[in-house]
Amino acid sequence: MMDKGESRQIRVQIRHVLLDVWDPIGVKDVPNAQDEYDSYIGRVYELLMGNSPDRELAEYLFAVVRDDMGLDGAKISDMNATVKALREIQIIPVDSN
Repeated sequence: MMDKGESRQIRVQIRHVLLDVWDPIGVKDVPNAQDEYDSYIGRVYELLMGNSPDRELAEYLFAVVRDDMGLDGAKISDMNATVKALREIQIIPVDSN
């Protein structure tokens, strides 16, 4: 099981990916908007920790863009770079022994 510090570090990394790679509304360079995507971090974290398939991660991000943000023109394939970056996050299990 992961301790709180490790969980926090993964969530920080997810935040950076959402801002730097995903950023569907273009706020990564807006200082006061650095928390814009924080409400999505928890679900992304759950999907990653649950080892969900890439397609499920992409579908979640796509649904957020299309349904929550109301942005037209996005395609599920647009989420591939974000999914790849999320998969590169270091998730190191802690030995409980």
